[in-house]
Amino acid sequence: MRWTSRRKSYMSVLDIGTSKVCCLVLKMNADDRPEVIGMGYAPSKGIKNGVIVDLDKATDCIRTVLEQAEQQSERSIDKVIVNISASQMRSVQYYEEMEIDDGRQIVASDVKRLVDGAIAKHIHAGEEVLHSFPLSYVVNSEQGVEPRGMYGPTLGVHMHVVFLPESSSRNLVAVLDRCHVSVEMKVASPYAAALAVISDEEKELGATVIDFGAGTTSFATFLGGCLVNLNEVHAGGNAITRDVAQGLSCSLSEAERLKTLSGAAFLSPRDEFERIIVPILGDEDGNNIQMPRSNLISIVIPRLEDVLDKISVQLEENPRFLMATRRLILAGGGAGLQGIKEKTEDMLSATVRLGRPSVLKGLPTQFDSYTFSTCIGLVKYAMIRQKSILSTWQASDGQKGQKNSRIRKVMQWLSQNF
Repeated sequence: MRWTSRRKSYMSVLDIGTSKVCCLVLKMNADDRPEVIGMGYAPSKGIKNGVIVDLDKATDCIRTVLEQAEQQSERSIDKVIVNISASQMRSVQYYEEMEIDDGRQIVASDVKRLVDGAIAKHIHAGEEVLHSFPLSYVVNSEQGVEPRGMYGPTLGVHMHVVFLPESSSRNLVAVLDRCHVSVEMKVASPYAAALAVISDEEKELGATVIDFGAGTTSFATFLGGCLVNLNEVHAGGNAITRDVAQGLSCSLSEAERLKTLSGAAFLSPRDEFERIIVPILGDEDGNNIQMPRSNLISIVIPRLEDVLDKISVQLEENPRFLMATRRLILAGGGAGLQGIKEKTEDMLSATVRLGRPSVLKGLPTQFDSYTFSTCIGLVKYAMIRQKSILSTWQASDGQKGQKNSRIRKVMQWLSQNF
């Protein structure tokens, strides 16, 4: 009953990306399944590589999207769960240990003191903690234990912490303040995109989600059920689009259309004979030229290979997670490129699958679900947090119940004997 009374009936998520800004308003149904009741969507302005670079333009864009979502849902939005680009984040893994006096029993306050101290030791000036994950605890050299209630002279923890520059957070808050909206939760974009497509078993056994965005390509690595690493490279779908526009002398919008409809990650013999129509840039008469599809694909492939090379270098920087980087899931708008699965398998020597997120009830069907990976991941993150809070409440209630039961027994004994 405590969960029913405290459960949030509505939530709003805001995806701020390089190519688009999207807001979803969701209602939690009786079966705890979210349903989209309002949506706002607009091309990004004042945002580059997922980072706000022009406060005025970004404010106008985000305000427009929020107003669309409010009108459609007929609800006022005052708080949002929002993503933050990984471009300036630090993803750090480390081990910290502390002594336990006289090898006494370890209590919850000891665990909290260790974790808090481990974070404080590694945070830099001008940073804040975005995510922190105690990966495993160590008591008496025994790995992967639940330390509370155990006895031992030392307590250790393997940590993964994602640090965010305060300036990035302040710029985001400043824009949302202008829109009269506050931040309820902040989530790293690679983490949100990954949650939309990865299964619990893949998290446990180890897997890496590569999110092909417009301005950046990011990855999130999971092992043992936890996020253990994330990062991104400053290259994405927009770089391919620009190459196509320059190489074929067409507009950026036409280049994006050609890339989406006719682009591919491999050349085939028939591409030389298949023709594509390319509008001539700046031709007011609307004249077009025809050329082999192979011309387009020959432009797409080098830039895609460059992006995958950069991701490969990032993944290899942490050999401890090698197992988890040999199982890849592709997400984001770029995952829809023809042949990208096979190209990634070939270049990164890994098992690869396409990560199409499950479609939320009420989400307009005209949109490709790849495009909404981050939005759907933000919803999943919020639901995971709510379940975690519920577990805490239940544990607290259980402890109170046990305490009250002991008190009742003492009172009953006193009344019977005195």
